[in-house]
Amino acid sequence: MMNNEIRIIHKKRQRSETKRSFLGMSGFWMAFFFLFASYSFAQKVTAVVDSTNIKIGEEIKLSISVEADSMASVFFPEGDKLFLPLELLESYKTDTVKKDAQYQLTKKYGLTQFDSGTYFIPKQKILINEKPFFTDSIRVAVADVVVDTLKQKMFEIKSIVSVEKGSSNWWKYVLIVLGLLVLFGLYFYYFVFQLKAKKKKKKKAEIPPYDRALLQLNELDNSTLLLKSEYKDYYSELTNIVRQYIEEEVRIDALESTTAELIRKIEAQKDAGYLDLKDDTIKNLKNVLQTADLVKFAKSKPDDTIIKADRNLVEHIVVATKEAIPEITEEERKKDEEYKLRQIEEQRKKRRFRNTVIGVAAMIVVFGSLIGYATLSYVKEHTYIGHSMSDLIDGEWVTSTYGASDFTIDTPQVLKRMTPIKSKDSVPLPVETEIFAYQSHLAPFSVALEVVTFKQKPEITLDDIGEQIVKSFEERGATEMIVKYDEYESPTGIEGLKIHGSGTFVDEESPFGGTQRRAYEAYIFEEGRGIQILKLMHAEDDENGEKIVDRILNSIAQIETNDNR
Repeated sequence: MMNNEIRIIHKKRQRSETKRSFLGMSGFWMAFFFLFASYSFAQKVTAVVDSTNIKIGEEIKLSISVEADSMASVFFPEGDKLFLPLELLESYKTDTVKKDAQYQLTKKYGLTQFDSGTYFIPKQKILINEKPFFTDSIRVAVADVVVDTLKQKMFEIKSIVSVEKGSSNWWKYVLIVLGLLVLFGLYFYYFVFQLKAKKKKKKKAEIPPYDRALLQLNELDNSTLLLKSEYKDYYSELTNIVRQYIEEEVRIDALESTTAELIRKIEAQKDAGYLDLKDDTIKNLKNVLQTADLVKFAKSKPDDTIIKADRNLVEHIVVATKEAIPEITEEERKKDEEYKLRQIEEQRKKRRFRNTVIGVAAMIVVFGSLIGYATLSYVKEHTYIGHSMSDLIDGEWVTSTYGASDFTIDTPQVLKRMTPIKSKDSVPLPVETEIFAYQSHLAPFSVALEVVTFKQKPEITLDDIGEQIVKSFEERGATEMIVKYDEYESPTGIEGLKIHGSGTFVDEESPFGGTQRRAYEAYIFEEGRGIQILKLMHAEDDENGEKIVDRILNSIAQIETNDNR
């Protein structure tokens, strides 16, 4: 009996412990569930596209949005290959918006595909606090471009044609700029440095030779030639001072004479009684000049005491020479004054000649510039070269009426009447053709208007005329032609055919020659028994050329509107 009671009590204890264990475990999982649920609901990731059906090459935008708290770290996918089979065009900046207590981060991607079919944007991985979250894959349908072969003419693929490399004239402009810089540098060097040095020399020349020699000796003392051990330059300056003084005061050629020749000339002046100079002074001059020759030609390096002694000897020689020169008579003074006057007059003549040359050169430059400008204007007006694109846009436009059909149009320049050129493939019909054109090789830009009046309307379509226009381009050497046909309707409802595209054209009439890639547009209008063909051509991808074309077309529309009124 007691054993049964013990077993019952033991089983109750086991059930109570099991119950407590179950309650403990269930409490743990419930807490974990609530934590996970709160964490999961706190992070929300979505992905949408602005369209699931696009055309070939059209951009779609994929937007990935994440809702997270302010402390969360979010990493969006980056890389071109993550969106295959679609191509990544652009990765836009992340947009952040505060939403209640959380932040909404939105990242946009520009995608496209250049082949038709159905594609899937793959799942994208977003890291939030280093934990991965995945978006859903999105289906995108890419539709092919529908081509109406009845309206859009189909042509055979042309073979590859080798073309000559176009010449570039950029180096000419570089040479012009460099030439101007060199001229400016020479002008600046001459008028700033050379004239300044000449004025300084002129001021020194106005000082008497004796005072100038002593001034030059003081400047030599203040120089840094000896500190830099430049003995050759020092002795050259020292001997030049005494030589120049002797040449100016004693009137002998001292600067161009050797040491022996100069001493002989001084001794000859002394013997003739023109110079009362002592023998010791002549001997000291000879010693200084010989020491200078050794320094300049034998690279000798004298002691400081010798250098100082030579400098003092030069000053003593200058002073002694001044005292040794006899006073000149009144007759000699007059001759000296006459000599100085002749020198001054010769300098004046040189200055007048130089000023005359400069004036004539300036006049040649001015008149040459005026003649060049007038010639350029004449050439422009007579369309040998034409006007620049800025001249065509900013200039005064002309409104004129052309042909028997009174075709009115606004153009940058008046269209000149041209002699019509008959094509060898043209149909011999009784027809009257008037051609008006303007071409600028400088822009480049051209506009041509053909007004054709049939006496009897032929069985010919606008498509046939369009094919003849393209064929005429090719006969004149155009290659790599891209041709597009579109129906055209003016704002007033007049229907016609538009032929446009691009190609490589030969500029046969240009003085510069060569080929250039150009865009062209041709508009064909039919009216009664007549047709009007308007051809426009400019450089490819030229915004200014496109502006001129738009303005011409708008002028036709405005004139037509006025006529209908």
